[in-house]
Amino acid sequence: MSKYKIEVTVNLVESDEETDDKPIELDDGCYQYTINGDAGESIDECEIAVLNTAYPAIRDAIARHMEKVSKKKL
Repeated sequence: MSKYKIEVTVNLVESDEETDDKPIELDDGCYQYTINGDAGESIDECEIAVLNTAYPAIRDAIARHMEKVSKKKL
């Protein structure tokens, strides 16, 4: 039976970009969410923003993986 490695990277960096209404997918498949300074300095709001950004990335990764698995079984 195959084994699978899961890799996750999360970076929080200061930015001068405009804030986003929701996470956006970048051309390379990564997700980004620019939040305001107050949210970035609040542990609760920061955690919510990170989780909201991670959720679509996780769903996309699982969908891509399961598509490969189902093709492999054919």
